[in-house]
Amino acid sequence: MNKRLRVSVISICLAVFLVSCGSHNEYLSKGKELIKSERRRKEERAVAQFKLAIQQEPSNAEAHYLLGFYDSQEFYNAKSSSENWEEDWEKASTENRGKHMFLAYQQEQNKYLEILVFETLRRNEPGVQNAALNALKRIYNQGDRNKLLKSLKKAIKSKDNRDRHDAHWVLAEIGKDAPGTIVPLLVELLDHKRKETRLNAVKALGEIGDENAIPDLVKIVNSGSAKRARDRESPEVRQLAVEALGKIGGAAVKELVAIAENKGSSLRVDAIQALATLGDERAVNPLLNALGEQGSREVEIKF
Repeated sequence: MNKRLRVSVISICLAVFLVSCGSHNEYLSKGKELIKSERRRKEERAVAQFKLAIQQEPSNAEAHYLLGFYDSQEFYNAKSSSENWEEDWEKASTENRGKHMFLAYQQEQNKYLEILVFETLRRNEPGVQNAALNALKRIYNQGDRNKLLKSLKKAIKSKDNRDRHDAHWVLAEIGKDAPGTIVPLLVELLDHKRKETRLNAVKALGEIGDENAIPDLVKIVNSGSAKRARDRESPEVRQLAVEALGKIGGAAVKELVAIAENKGSSLRVDAIQALATLGDERAVNPLLNALGEQGSREVEIKF
């Protein structure tokens, strides 16, 4: 190796070493050490370090994610004159934390999409879960929507109940703003082989409240009278379909009345309960008829 080549190799190695040193974020490391420690106010101290980490390295995905995960006091103001200051603070805090989680996603999309859907949502902390939901809504509107929906479909089909529940919640929340995309996705899941997946899809459809889901929910309810056992949906899913119709209301009232008037339906009482909460005048007659009947289940009617 000649002298000029040796100098070039040494220069390249030195450059790699300097880049490696520069990529180490001491504030991020300190913040992570604080989280693991037993020190008082460790999360608050860690948040301060994560903020410094981002100042030093604005594109640091991990620092953004951890700031979104732990920064629950960002907008706290006990002296606020607003009557709803606590509610306003919580909303602002969720927005800010969700923004940082979304910024982490923007830097490393595949990694943090997986983390948000399959790890962050699992945390039994409303602040963390709501921040993750906020970030996922941002991904739906500003990121790779197809990958997000693919990930949520994977979660709602999972064998793990936590994944299924979290996915149904996120799909329902996104679906309230984008029913045209989410409702067909959920309707497709009504034929999934796993009962728990179908159950969560029905729940999400009810929470979205879009009338386009009514025919498919009615089909589930009516499947109980199918001749072949394989064509009958489970009683639990059928009952949830009636509840979903009750949450949708509107055009679903007609279908609920039909179920309530069918004395041979095992879901009749469920339909009456759903009608009793809607306040629709079309429900008056079936509810009055129910008052004069005897049955094994009691129904409290407030109308």
